[in-house]
This record gives sequence, C-alpha cells and structure tokens, in this order.
Amino acid sequence: MEYLEGETLAERLKKGPLPLDQVLQYAIEIADALDKAHRKGITHRDLKPGNIMLTKSGTKLLDFGLAKLRQDAAPSAPLSQVPTKEAMTAEGTILGTLQYMAPEQVEGKTDEIDGRTDIFAFGVVVYEMATGKKAFEGKTSASVIAKILETDPPPISLLQPMTPPQLDRVVKKCLAKERDDRWQSAKDLADELKWIAEAPERTKGVALEPKRTRELWRRVALATAAVAIAVAGGVAIWNLRPTQPRPVVRTVIALPPGQQLAGLDQPVVAVSPDGSLLAYVASTRGRLNNSSCGQWTVWRPGLCPAPKEL
Repeated sequence: MEYLEGETLAERLKKGPLPLDQVLQYAIEIADALDKAHRKGITHRDLKPGNIMLTKSGTKLLDFGLAKLRQDAAPSAPLSQVPTKEAMTAEGTILGTLQYMAPEQVEGKTDEIDGRTDIFAFGVVVYEMATGKKAFEGKTSASVIAKILETDPPPISLLQPMTPPQLDRVVKKCLAKERDDRWQSAKDLADELKWIAEAPERTKGVALEPKRTRELWRRVALATAAVAIAVAGGVAIWNLRPTQPRPVVRTVIALPPGQQLAGLDQPVVAVSPDGSLLAYVASTRGRLNNSSCGQWTVWRPGLCPAPKEL
C-alpha cells in the first residue's frame, strides 16, 4: 500500500475556493489520471473531493480498486441508504457521493455507466474547486437527485466574475445531462484545460478578483469625477466670459407726406418689445399710423386695442 503525504481536496475546500491557477493545475492532473484509467477499461464511479489526494508530487486519485470491484454491480439498497463516509446533514440523509453522481447513476442505469460518468463527476469537482460551493445541493436526497436530473448550477462566472469563459464552457459541457453531450474522453478534456491554462489572456487567479474588481471600480469612479469636474469648469468659464455688446441698429424713417408728430409735451412714439414695430402720434386726427419694416399701415383709432395708451 502506498503512503501518501498531503491532504484531500475535501479538506482543502473547507478553507474556501482555490485560486484559478490551482484549479486548472489540479483539474489537468485529475483529467490525466482519469484518461489513464479509462484507457485500461476502469471507470472510477465515485470521483469526489474526498477521493482526491493533494500531494507535493501532484494529485492522486483514491479508491480505484473499489470502483473496479463495483463496476458490474448495482447497489442493492436505495440510494438514500447507500453507506458513505461523508457527513450527513441535519435534515434528511444527504450522501456526499450522491452530489457527484451523474444522471445515469442516480437513475440506476448501470449499463450506461462509462468514462463519461466520471467526466460528469469531474465537472462537479472542478465547479466546487472554483466556487467553494457544490454544484447540486438540497435538504434531502430526493431534492439533490431532482437537481441533478433537471437543473443546471449557476455559471462559475456568476460566483467568480473573473473566471475565463472557456472554463465555464468546459464545466458546462461536463455537466450535460445526456452522456453524448459531454466530453467524450478525458484526454480531450485534459487537452482543453491545458489550452486554457496556457492562454496568455486568462485571469491569473480567483483569489485576486475582489481586489481587482474594487480597483477597477475605483478607477472608473475617479475618471467619472474628473470628467464631471472638467465639464463643470468649462461651463463656469463659458458663463464668466465677457459678453460682447450687441450692435446698435439705427434707422431713419420719414413720416408720410403732410404729417408731423403731435406735441412734444407727451410721448408720441412707441417701439414694440421685439423692435419690429413703430407707432407714433401724428397731429392729423382720426387715424393711427404704424410702421413695420419700412411699410406704412393705416389703423383707425377705433380698431386699436388701447389707442390712448400709445
């Protein structure tokens, strides 16, 4: 029996989610190990954090012998009574293993269990490494089974906004309800993860995301404030600039022949507010003259709204 020094992934997850670099590193190592097992015709069937050992030399998968022993045998008891070393919840019996089972497992379709069943469990493990939360949770075994069969967990990027979209896509494909919609081999899965890990544009680590997010918002706030100050300053300078005097328009208008202004002891000329009309009081009785743009119009006093107030 080989002695392994380290801790299980389940123990590490008690401290919270892993940085993205570690998520990818462990995921690649686990996928490579699954690929080797599948090539030998072995399906693990019980892949979960408690069966993954983290050592200085890399990750190690445990309980392969047990998986091979159970490969051709279905549980004789209902899923809610299958023994497990995982902790149970206060309400109902929640099997730790159950939360990592593929749909074909919880439905008891033993003839459909193959390497793609392990790939589903692999997706659940990676989801938990990246978010610190289980992909399928519930208060009872029945509620967990219902979620595995009918619902999809929230995207990793919803819980960890800086997660590369490629990793979200990889995990989503692992968790497909139908086997044919999942990754068809652990090798293809490992190759895709290696490509993500080597991509230069990916985020360096999940642990730094809250700090980077705060820094980004701080910069946005400072930039917005600077723009607002600049705009306010520009408006103030525009309003304080010296006003150019409006040009004075002088016009000479001759009275019609035979007319002269009335006596100068009272106002005899009035200009409309907009400067377009000119009214005057002439010495000739019985009419009121109004000038607009050099054209003379004769108004009878009876038609003027207030002839005495000119």
